Amino acid sequence: MNPFAVEGKLALVTGATRGIGLGIARALGQCGPSLILVGRDEDELERAAEELRQTAPHVYVAPFDLLRTSEIAGWFEDLCGRVGTPDILVNSAGMSRRGAAVDLSLEDWNAVLALNTTAMFELSRAFAKRCIAEGRGARIINIASLMTAAARPGTSPYTASKGAVGQLTKALAVEWAQHGILVNAIAPGYIDTDLNKSLIADEAFSSWVKQRCPLGRWGTPEDIAWPVVFLASSAAAFMTGQIIFVDGGWLATF
Repeated sequence: MNPFAVEGKLALVTGATRGIGLGIARALGQCGPSLILVGRDEDELERAAEELRQTAPHVYVAPFDLLRTSEIAGWFEDLCGRVGTPDILVNSAGMSRRGAAVDLSLEDWNAVLALNTTAMFELSRAFAKRCIAEGRGARIINIASLMTAAARPGTSPYTASKGAVGQLTKALAVEWAQHGILVNAIAPGYIDTDLNKSLIADEAFSSWVKQRCPLGRWGTPEDIAWPVVFLASSAAAFMTGQIIFVDGGWLATF
């Protein structure tokens, strides 16, 4: 048996139409599981699914706006009734609103916290309830951030939300360990995605990232995707409550 394989499983990935989420879905799709892709835009989901059906056994699309946090539990129950309960949940959907803390609107703050933290909590516990009721273990992999442990000016909502993701990962890990539900997080450094396109386009900022990062480059979605596959596999069967920083060495230096 290959301990790094994820064959015969069903994995749900949020934020799966682009960036880190799509990279994770691509990597998982090459390792055996069927996929449920979650995102707001059905057309983009279908485009991603068409690509991923070349490698994954089955690919389902599940359009939903996770900002509708009060509707997550009902939507998830309906989804499971149609395609089955996932074995793996990857909480990758996220957003950021940048600006000075004194200038940001409360609406911006609430939106970032709602998607990055509240939606993650609601979906994770809906998932865990089904797994506990069915008496089987599962994996939850959250996408945290470099901002889970550090901060920079202009990122207060995002930093707060990702700090919460780190602590939520630990809290759920210790609460659900007795049920065989392993909860871990991957914390990316600066990754070349649409979410960071304005930063990448800023030549001075992009040069600073490359100089500050010991590996001398922006990360890619693939750099995050394969550690997620590891956490989803039996090779990580004795890991829970961990936050793994995949940041090119960023936090190791100053």
